[in-house]
Amino acid sequence: MNIECTFGKFKIIQTVADDEELLILSKWDCLKNFFASSRIFLVNQKEAVFGVYLNKKECLETISELIKNIDYKDWDHLHLGSDQLIAKQ
Repeated sequence: MNIECTFGKFKIIQTVADDEELLILSKWDCLKNFFASSRIFLVNQKEAVFGVYLNKKECLETISELIKNIDYKDWDHLHLGSDQLIAKQ
């Protein structure tokens, strides 16, 4: 799942080894808004991608906070598309 909000861009994936564990990937500055720096680790040095492992409950709380901060003004183009689709029907 990808989430883009005022805090930055985040990618959330389920780990293969443990279905109760999730990994959130983002830039350092984005992750440090939510997690202690001791939990954040480097995933890809070339692209400066960092990650944090979370259990599902903690991830749910984090996702809820991210969703609260989605910038909905970026969704204006979706509204126009749905109006045009309704008009064609």
